[in-house]
Amino acid sequence: MSVSVKNLTHVYAQGSVFEYTAVKDVSLEVGAHEFIGIIGHTGSGKSTFIQHLNRLLVPTSGTVVINGIDINQKGVLMKDIVKRVGIVFQYPEYQLFEETVYKDVAFGPKNIGFDDEKIDFYVRESIELVGLDFDKVKEVSPFDLSGGQKRRVAIAGVLAMKPQILILDEPTSGLDPMGRYEILECIKNMNKQKGICIFLVSHSMDDVAQYADRIMVFNEGKLVMFDEPSKVFADSGKIKEMGLDVPQGKQVLEALKSRGVNVDTSAYTTEDTIKELLKFFKKNGGNNV
Repeated sequence: MSVSVKNLTHVYAQGSVFEYTAVKDVSLEVGAHEFIGIIGHTGSGKSTFIQHLNRLLVPTSGTVVINGIDINQKGVLMKDIVKRVGIVFQYPEYQLFEETVYKDVAFGPKNIGFDDEKIDFYVRESIELVGLDFDKVKEVSPFDLSGGQKRRVAIAGVLAMKPQILILDEPTSGLDPMGRYEILECIKNMNKQKGICIFLVSHSMDDVAQYADRIMVFNEGKLVMFDEPSKVFADSGKIKEMGLDVPQGKQVLEALKSRGVNVDTSAYTTEDTIKELLKFFKKNGGNNV
């Protein structure tokens, strides 16, 4: 499922005194099965951009083409877009409303017209894909679950509609470290095992560095960078000028380097940072730090 965006611009309140251009002339190509991270300061255009990918917003100008179909073209039905592109907003557990987990996850596929046999299969598959035991949770009220479990149920509800593209807006907000890790691993598994194309919006540089194949960087409505994590985070100064941080491991290495410690600052994931520090200590025996 490919995504092609060309010259996308979105202007709010066009023609009024409140006119504001939130996204400015954005173009990009994303292939099937990619894991894309999206970062940018508050108000940079991230949220406005992702809402164009399933026609929650219509461009002021430009096109959004999903698998060869211009989704804003006359005659394209919204239910057909929803089948292709699922979106999970921040704190999705607040959108849970049914009396059981099964009914909540089944709501979406039922609403777009899947038959009962497919609904039953997709609900079970989606619940298990997000790491929950179907038989244990299917009759449980979603409101009796933990915060992390509620979020998984909300994601399962979108997955049950069988999207080929999944957009997640800050899916780990408010979760403890273990809950955050479990959700991100779950998302990674969807990408690797099911081939779902992922767009992950996050304020955590560590998360996008760890999981994304490529990272989109928004600044003042423009897509200013779109590249592999190693290249995006190579220039810390440029990232910081946009009001963003670099991953914590890279911050540690750069701080050591500034104090005269001979470490390689190119590492950007926690795992690679640890490897670099262990290599340094092995070479130097803990001296010169």
